[in-house]
Amino acid sequence: MLAAFQAYLSSFSFLRKHGLAWFLWFPFIITFLVFFGGFSLTSWATESISLLLKASLENVAWLPEWAGFISDVLYWLLWIILRILLYFTFAFIGGSVILLLMSPILTWLSELVGEALGGEETTFSITQFIRDLTRAVGLALTNGFYQILLSILCLGIGFIPVIGAASPFLLFAINAYFYGYNFMDYSLERKQFSPRASNRFVWRNKFASLSLGAPFAAWNLIPFIGPMTSGFIAIFAAVAGTIELDRISSKKINAK
Repeated sequence: MLAAFQAYLSSFSFLRKHGLAWFLWFPFIITFLVFFGGFSLTSWATESISLLLKASLENVAWLPEWAGFISDVLYWLLWIILRILLYFTFAFIGGSVILLLMSPILTWLSELVGEALGGEETTFSITQFIRDLTRAVGLALTNGFYQILLSILCLGIGFIPVIGAASPFLLFAINAYFYGYNFMDYSLERKQFSPRASNRFVWRNKFASLSLGAPFAAWNLIPFIGPMTSGFIAIFAAVAGTIELDRISSKKINAK
């Protein structure tokens, strides 16, 4: 577990040393697009719903004089409510959304890090890229489903006296494990592991997965700022995951 944390700490210097620091532009662009899209969607929803409400109010015979005032009040209430919902949406799942959108970039970064660590140089193939991307997205969605399901169960445990005290720690461990799984899987994907084989490998190395995912999970607990900047942490985590997988593989080879 300590080796995984050390890989995290050395990831930034690794990016600079091997000329890969330009990858940090990607989370900036994706985060901007996600937040711009979120605010654009809430603005559109506010306008659309308020127009429907205004039309309904105008059809009420006893509200001709108050219809305009009421519609204005409802517009601003909608504006506030939808943006609060947007805030909580980003606070709880913003990191996962950005991580999912960054899957192709993190896969590419893992390949370059693997090459820098002495692995074989990979040649680009659009067919293989689409296959890897489909696998990465599919696995991320599957893991996300189990992550949410287990998180709900943990929240339920929280209502049980005495045992419920362990709920926050279990919840954090579950999120850390699945985040770490994603960061390790970029290398496993490159090594042509099937999803089932990836499941077995990550479970056998569960403590490495926990230590890789823990910083990302902890960062996402920071209200708003954490999910908003989680893409940058994902870059470092993908590098750390690739370094850690290389260490585990080398250890097994030397043990033979």
